[in-house]
Amino acid sequence: MARRKDSLPESSSEKDYRINTSLARGLSILKAFGPDNRSIGNAEIARRVELPKATVSRLTFTLTQLGYLKYDDDIGRYSLGPAVLTLGYDVMAQMEIRDIARPYMQELADYADASIYLGVPNGTEFIYIEACRTPASMAIRLGVGSRIPMASTGMGRAYLAALPDPELAALIARIAPGYGDAWPEVEARMQAEITRARKQGFAMSHGDWVSEANSAGAVIRRADGVPVYALNVGGLRSIITSERLESDLGPRVLGVARQIEHIARGML
Repeated sequence: MARRKDSLPESSSEKDYRINTSLARGLSILKAFGPDNRSIGNAEIARRVELPKATVSRLTFTLTQLGYLKYDDDIGRYSLGPAVLTLGYDVMAQMEIRDIARPYMQELADYADASIYLGVPNGTEFIYIEACRTPASMAIRLGVGSRIPMASTGMGRAYLAALPDPELAALIARIAPGYGDAWPEVEARMQAEITRARKQGFAMSHGDWVSEANSAGAVIRRADGVPVYALNVGGLRSIITSERLESDLGPRVLGVARQIEHIARGML
C-alpha cells in the first residue's frame, strides 16, 4: 500500500528524538477527515492513516474527550468536533490582527527609525507574529517567529503588568527557575517596570535582554481587559535611548496599541 503524504516519513527524521510520535499520529487522525466532515469509524480512520486500529481507538477516544472529535453512538462513527474550529480561529485572528496593526506599526517604525514588533504570549515567552523595520534597525536581526523572554523585555513586562495578581504570581513562579542565581536582579528590574506599566501603560527594557538594545512595550487587550497581544518598539541604544523611550516612544507605542485595540475590538 502506498504511504500517505501526511503520514510520518520513513527517513532519519522519523527517528529524531524531537518528534513526538503520539502528537503526530493524533494530528494525522484529524487530517483524515475530508472537507465535507463525513463521519467515519475507527476502521476507516486506521486505513487512511495506516495505523493499527487499537492505536487509532485510543487516539480517537482522547480526541473526543478533548472536543476535537464528536462520536455518534447510533452509528459508531466520528466527525470533527467544535474544538478544531478554535485552532483555525486563532490562526485567522492572528492574520487579521497583523493586517490591522501593520500600517500603524510601519508608521511608528519610520518615525522612530526603529523595529516595531507585534507578539503573542506563549508560555513564559512572546512570539513575534509581525515585524516592521527600517534599515537602521536591521542591526538586531529578529523577525517573525522569533521568541523573546517575558521577564527582561519591554513587551513581556507590559504583558506581565496587565495580568491580575494571581495570574502574575503563577507565571512568575514558572519564569524564575530559568534564571537561576541571576533571578533576584532580573526580578528587581522586572518588578520596577511592572510598576511603571501599571501607572504609565508601557514598560521598558534598558539592555536587559540584548545588551546593546533598548525597548518599550504595551499590550493590546480584549474588550474585557484581558491582554492578548503586545507591541514592542526597540533598537540600538545609540538610537533608541532610555530618555527617548520614556519621553516619546513609550507613549507612542502605547498610543498605537490603543488604536489597534479600537479597530480590532470586534475580533479580539
